[in-house]
Amino acid sequence: MLKLINLSTYKCDMDRFHDNSLEITNLLEKHNMDGVELLNSLMWDENIIPSSIVRGVHLKYYPTWLDFWNNKKSELLRQFGSHEEIKNYFGGTTRQCIIDNYRKEIQQADKIGAEYVVFHVAHVQVEHAYTYDFTYTDEEIIDATSELINEVFKGLNTNIKLLFENLWLPGLTFLNKDMLLRLLKKVNYSNKGFMLDTAHLMNTNFALTNEKEGIQYILDTVNNLGELKKFIKGIHLNCSMSGEYVKEQIQANRKCKLPFNEMKENALFHIMKIDMHKPFSDTNVKRIIDFIDPEYVIYEFITRSLEELEEYITIQNKALQK
Repeated sequence: MLKLINLSTYKCDMDRFHDNSLEITNLLEKHNMDGVELLNSLMWDENIIPSSIVRGVHLKYYPTWLDFWNNKKSELLRQFGSHEEIKNYFGGTTRQCIIDNYRKEIQQADKIGAEYVVFHVAHVQVEHAYTYDFTYTDEEIIDATSELINEVFKGLNTNIKLLFENLWLPGLTFLNKDMLLRLLKKVNYSNKGFMLDTAHLMNTNFALTNEKEGIQYILDTVNNLGELKKFIKGIHLNCSMSGEYVKEQIQANRKCKLPFNEMKENALFHIMKIDMHKPFSDTNVKRIIDFIDPEYVIYEFITRSLEELEEYITIQNKALQK
């Protein structure tokens, strides 16, 4: 099993390490980590992030993409406001721009020497992130994802592991094993599996009040997958208990919705309040690792500084040592 941390090529991450590869590798060595899962790989620089430490690549995620994929122009204009904004968000005006972007990212992952790529299976519109009044079903999102992935991998010369990640939004949630099976059957690429994000799974249960409850919920949910558990090749190991906040937001916004522009402006902050990316401190978390026996465990945290990142790594390392 390889133990990794998440790392992006964005300025906020690179500034922490002063664009210095030695500072990155020293951090990994200090905390007994085996490498990184890289985000925004198209901006990768071998001189800053050595290919030898990149074990996985997290592909780009378009949270609001199905109306674009389905060419629902009026709905897109309502959400984005102008054709220019739509083009800026997706990088073009047709399905092909999304397909091409993913093909470039996968080719880049191969060039770096990554062992796997991660793909989010979900869709959400801005207002539905607040109200949870979703417009698409799990089946519709999984079927569209399969179409997209099949186009991406068509004729692509690669055998990289493709791992589908769960979210708490409609799509792949891990709450219904039929949806996992549906995705596996519809995707015409053989080297595929799943990346379990523990915090995302915890976010599907508003009643959780402590880590112990969250860990048991994860174990019970994965156990309900039966034989499909063997397709879980990696775990994004992080903790989130935001049920009270979510319930308050749903109730408030179903009664009196915030103006759309205000929702849009605050969307990232709102999502971060739901998906907290904290470390586990409860030693029972090791039961998840033992039960699933993954190839990769990624400490996927959101932190405000290098010092906080090291603190989070230390907390979770200690929990897993028991």
